[in-house]
Amino acid sequence: MIRFVGRHRALVGAFALLSGGCGKFQQARECGTFVKTVNAWLTSPDAQTGDDGASNDPKQIAEQARRTAQHYAELSKRLAALHVQSEELAPRVERYEQIADSAARTLRDVAEALDRGDLENAREKRVEFDTVAQREGPLVKEINGVCR
Repeated sequence: MIRFVGRHRALVGAFALLSGGCGKFQQARECGTFVKTVNAWLTSPDAQTGDDGASNDPKQIAEQARRTAQHYAELSKRLAALHVQSEELAPRVERYEQIADSAARTLRDVAEALDRGDLENAREKRVEFDTVAQREGPLVKEINGVCR
């Protein structure tokens, strides 16, 4: 009977080690998938805006804002489809998805304001977009720390 208890403890200990290890393997796999998803989004043809800032035409600017908004909406959709489960990575991917959603929403608002000829509101929404975009850098650092 003593041998059984000793073996049982060894099995429980081994299972605990494997379970913890499996979580790390899952996180590593999810990190790789996340990075590939974001990198594919960044290098897609839609990411190449061709906008050199030279246009002063509100209609062209509005169209560019719509294209960029659609591109961010696509990123949000791709991130949601990953179904990340890792305890450390999941909340960060969710925040990244929220940033993409906010970026898409504010850029659509920019385009709508330009369509109405409301240049002040368009400017305010563009500043809001810039504020949203600034949240990405610190989050990327966090994700890099988790995905080492």
